[in-house]
Parts: sequence; C-alpha cells; structure tokens
Amino acid sequence: MNHIKKILILLPVAMLLIGLLTAIMTSVSILPEQAFIPTWLSAFTFAFLIMLPFGGVTFYFVNKLVQRIFSSLSVLQRNVIHGLTMAFIMESVLALITTFNNQGFPSLELFVKEASLSLLAALPIGIAMACLMSLVIKPRLEAHFSSAT
Repeated sequence: MNHIKKILILLPVAMLLIGLLTAIMTSVSILPEQAFIPTWLSAFTFAFLIMLPFGGVTFYFVNKLVQRIFSSLSVLQRNVIHGLTMAFIMESVLALITTFNNQGFPSLELFVKEASLSLLAALPIGIAMACLMSLVIKPRLEAHFSSAT
C-alpha cells in the first residue's frame, strides 16, 4: 500500500513534466505539414508509457552512483548533481525519440541537428525542474516517506 501512495504522489509531477517537455520538443521538431496536438499526444503517450518507467529505473541507479562517487559532498550537492545528471539523460533520450517520432531518420546529419535543437530547447526547463526537484521536492518527499514508514 505504501508503494501505491508514493506513486500517486509522484504521478502528477511526472505527468506535468512529461507533458511540458514533450510539448516543447514537439514544437521544435515538428514538420510544417504535421498537426501539433496529434503529434504531441503521440510523443506524450510514448514518454508516459516508456520513459516514465525508464526514468524511475534511471533515477534509482543514478542516485546510487552519485551517492557512491560523491559520498564526501553534502546531501545538497549530491542532490544537485543527481538532478542535473537526470535532466541531461532524460532530455537527451526524449529529444532523440521525439525527433525520430516526428521526422524519422532522413539523414544522420539532419537527425542530429534536429535532435540537438529539441534538446537545447527543452534542456533549460529540464534543468530548472531538476533543481526544483533536487532542492525542494526530493528532500520533502524523502522526509515524508521516511516519516510514513
């Protein structure tokens, strides 16, 4: 029951983040003849069904790695490193997938250019969200979940 409660608390935040980032990436990488809403819904659905579980697993392993490598740093510093690493990993994967979903793979050069534009457009928001998650939300959730057990 405790795991369900955690999921229900984290799900709205994850859905908001996925919706926002896929909307930005879709708007950057969409072709002129494509309609935005159906294209974005396709990217959002994929991100929700595939990237959300992938992000959860990645979050766990990145957290373990940051704890091990940066054990001498403060909790705050480790949280920031963890958040920035997660932002870059998840934004990169989302940019590649969204670009492929919207444009296919016409050529390596064009694909890399468009995926890079998507990444650069969404990365500032991803970094801002990572800082918010690392500095505010994650510590509060950890405190909430540790007091609930």
